[in-house]
Amino acid sequence: MNSNKPAPANFDAVARPYRWMEYLTFGRALEHARNHFLPQLTDRRNALVLGDGDGRFLARLLTTNPTLQADAVDTSPAMLRQLTRRACTAAPNVQTRLLTHQTNALTFTPTQTCDLIVTHFFLDCLTQSELNLLATNLARYSAPKALWLISDFRIPTGPMRWPARALVRALYLAFRILTGLRTTTLPNHAAALTAAGFTRIDQRPSLAGLLTTEIWERSSPVQH
Repeated sequence: MNSNKPAPANFDAVARPYRWMEYLTFGRALEHARNHFLPQLTDRRNALVLGDGDGRFLARLLTTNPTLQADAVDTSPAMLRQLTRRACTAAPNVQTRLLTHQTNALTFTPTQTCDLIVTHFFLDCLTQSELNLLATNLARYSAPKALWLISDFRIPTGPMRWPARALVRALYLAFRILTGLRTTTLPNHAAALTAAGFTRIDQRPSLAGLLTTEIWERSSPVQH
């Protein structure tokens, strides 16, 4: 039976060249955004990392926090292979500290409570309704005072507003061609996380406001 539902995005084809595509487009800006708050994560014990791509951030996280246990979720087996290879090269005892899950983050059910959630340049792949659902679901599996680390694109105010809109539109078009991604606009992650009981406690904009890196803390239980 045919279905009218579009096929999910497939990032396998960009897994190997992803790092160099990123560097050619933005230099090290996205990497700096991901790693900015690493020093504030050394007390975390159980991390849930969604859509980390080729694993450059996760490798750094496991290295700087040698007692951390992590679950990495991605729909792309090629991305997960890159992530695992990089993590095993960078950090000791990764086989006992890292579990990978090839599945959709929207349907993934954690097996334990986490005190750190990481979504670097992942939430922009979701629609607003998908993000609202994800935030509500993950809040149920997050410990009190759990942190949610986010890096993503944003549309700044002021003279950069229209250039940023054009760039974000071009990025969505490129990833639609390369991966089949159907999302076309940035969701409002602040509204979704606030509704799920998280409060932003720190943030750092970069690239004239085009990028944002933020830490959110779970401050209240989910409202049913």
